[in-house]
Amino acid sequence: MSLIAAACGDDDDDEPVEDSTPEAEEPAEEPSEEETTDTTEAMDEDMDEGDMDEETTDTTEAMDEEPAEEGDGEAAAGCDSDGVLTIGTILPVTGDLAFLGPPEIAGADLAVEDINAAGGVLGADVILEQGDSGDTTTDTANLEVDRLLAAGSDAIMGAASSAVSKTVIDKITGSCTIQFSPANTSPDFTTYDDNGLYFRTAPSDLLQGRVLANVVLEDGAETASVLYRQESYGIGLAEAFQENFTANGGVIDEFLAYAVDTESFDAEVDALVEAGSDAIIVIGFAESASILTTMNERGIGPADVAVYGTDGNIGGIGAELADPSIIAGMRGTEPSVDLTTITEFTDRLDAAGDMGGVYAYGAETYDSIIITALAAAVAGSDDPSAIAAEINGVTKDGEKCTTFADCIALVDAGTDIDYDGLGGPYEFVDAGEPAAASFRIATYDGADTPNSELDEYVFAS
Repeated sequence: MSLIAAACGDDDDDEPVEDSTPEAEEPAEEPSEEETTDTTEAMDEDMDEGDMDEETTDTTEAMDEEPAEEGDGEAAAGCDSDGVLTIGTILPVTGDLAFLGPPEIAGADLAVEDINAAGGVLGADVILEQGDSGDTTTDTANLEVDRLLAAGSDAIMGAASSAVSKTVIDKITGSCTIQFSPANTSPDFTTYDDNGLYFRTAPSDLLQGRVLANVVLEDGAETASVLYRQESYGIGLAEAFQENFTANGGVIDEFLAYAVDTESFDAEVDALVEAGSDAIIVIGFAESASILTTMNERGIGPADVAVYGTDGNIGGIGAELADPSIIAGMRGTEPSVDLTTITEFTDRLDAAGDMGGVYAYGAETYDSIIITALAAAVAGSDDPSAIAAEINGVTKDGEKCTTFADCIALVDAGTDIDYDGLGGPYEFVDAGEPAAASFRIATYDGADTPNSELDEYVFAS
């Protein structure tokens, strides 16, 4: 068995990374005809065994010597069903991605509001149980998942962080519950053994890495240095950028990983100064504020060198800085539909609360719940295995529809649908994720949020 087990933001994962997909230590035994295997065994050596819930292990797993084709296999049949679709969330209320919390949490609320306004599904209103994901420095996500499973959640939306999702995916999917992330971008999830129960509306960073490399090259850089978080998200995106940048003639001077609990970045920034690259790529979360402050003090901030961020920092890093003017000129990428085409939705987000000028993954969160509800309607059940079997299908090949109300009317009429959501079209592949997506290229001009008038959008597949 080969398992995707990249360091997923675990606090003790600070060793240099050569390969983000180390082999598992032992292959899982083939289950007998009379019994099923435990689907909640640890998929990462660094993962705390306490995250595994031995009472949520009643699904069948066939672990081959090769990674599961398309990442999933068949969803376990015959999960629990009570006739009411219950959806939980583990979204970043707190932690180092908390700036993404408001649009995601509001997006979930709006989705359920729209579903229930159109009559709900299965003859009843959808129930929403919101929860926090925290980050990898806390056990918040694990405790919230326990609470949401006990509340009878059929699907859990989140986490935003790929590293956090890695700490709970086995517990969720092992309990015959759907996990559906609006923001996980680590390439690891494409082939993760999840019993056919993990989905995401966010694209793999194999795409973002290509988009970012193209932007840096088109801006005229011939050499680049990369500073990235040593966990699932940072590793996957850094390697995707490196591969695409070098394949198109670029040269990588420094390729530096840092532990997620790093407090001082003096040594890393000194190495960047010494490298003298045309461009510097910073792949991080809230700690990027400290990195950028130190870079500015050493004369390699955006005023001096071309600096680029990614979706983990580009939208909210300005608010983390005492003086956001120091990142004027910084550019970066994030998966996003052209926000000018969904202003009615972003206005609804603003009406729901203070978004801080950040809308990233709000549409993707909304769509993940709409897709789940439509799949439940097609399946005629809230059994997670039945819903999972229909999720990919409602995003492609049928009659196009763009709202829950329009789509559910077609479903009720027996029509095969293709939901093109606010953040789509998605066209899920077998692995339960989009194979193509739109990306925003954002630019700071001195304010604490990127200037939307400078936004550019590209579509990648």
